[in-house]
Amino acid sequence: MAPEYIIYGQLSEKADVYSYGVVALEVISGNRNTDLIKLDDADEEAYLLQKAWKLYEKDKHLDLVDKTLDPNEYEAEEVKKIIEIGLLCIQASADMRPVMSEIVVMLQNKDVFQNMRPTMPILIETN
Repeated sequence: MAPEYIIYGQLSEKADVYSYGVVALEVISGNRNTDLIKLDDADEEAYLLQKAWKLYEKDKHLDLVDKTLDPNEYEAEEVKKIIEIGLLCIQASADMRPVMSEIVVMLQNKDVFQNMRPTMPILIETN
């Protein structure tokens, strides 16, 4: 659920955008948002949104991809783009999230992000 709904009980079209971002990351990773996932080779675990953000920060997007998928079956740059769109959708502030029509344009175009870069989503701890 979107942070503004959990905190304030407010629903808007941006709450649906948040949910879209979560589902996109779940599909790419093969993990549910509520599952704890191992981080790299460490003994540390994190939830999906935490792991996606940490990998994005390290420019290791593709480490999020479901390991059962054959890397020859998808285009790495397209997957990176979808991960970044997912991260844009889960921004803490609803105002910072794109609307669905912008997401459609981003998915259709190679030149995705004019001036949009994700920032760290809410509820993600940094160690």
